[in-house]
Amino acid sequence: MSVVRPEFGPTLAEVVAPRVRALPRAGRLAFWALVAVLAALVVLAAMLLVRGDDRAHVIVREPVAFNLVHGDGLGRVAPRGRETLRLQTPAGAAAPQVFAVTPMRLAPYKGDVTAALMGLTPRMIDRMRSELPGFVWRGDGRVNINKQPGYEIIYQYRRDGRTTYGRRVMLVPDAETPPREGVDITLVARRSPAVPRVDAVGTEGQLRTALRSLRFGTERP
Repeated sequence: MSVVRPEFGPTLAEVVAPRVRALPRAGRLAFWALVAVLAALVVLAAMLLVRGDDRAHVIVREPVAFNLVHGDGLGRVAPRGRETLRLQTPAGAAAPQVFAVTPMRLAPYKGDVTAALMGLTPRMIDRMRSELPGFVWRGDGRVNINKQPGYEIIYQYRRDGRTTYGRRVMLVPDAETPPREGVDITLVARRSPAVPRVDAVGTEGQLRTALRSLRFGTERP
């Protein structure tokens, strides 16, 4: 006897059951196997919803407010120098990676902000060349992270006798008025299977989530 009121018509089970019984044995087995797979997917989706996003949310409020998320492969450590945030892999990691953010303020300028940022790169490159052993400039160009304009320098150098790749991203908010404040982000990763080449820094490995999630302000979209 159906528990559904007559005016609402037959249940799905009442509609499907006769058709399933009419199938040959192989067809019935395939049908119930499909049902089991779908049920497992529903349970998995429910578990993921309950678990939620287990990435750490970091908020830096001053002097330039920004926030980001990162996975458990990176941990927050004491900033160095003018840095307001420093994330890095655990001590002793086979392939160390670092994500550091330093506030940046631009001198007055006219025109495109990325052109102003590009004008800073020669001095930055000269300084990195004098500070980093085996420094090699590999390229630079415009970037856009979460619709926030910027300019980057890509390079490599030697640390502890190992090739290390670097990416330096100068990023500013997307604003109607020419922005004067932003962040100078340094991403460093030792060459490894996870980061096998210089253009993989921030696009693969532990640093990707931190870079791709960075937004100015203190709230997630």
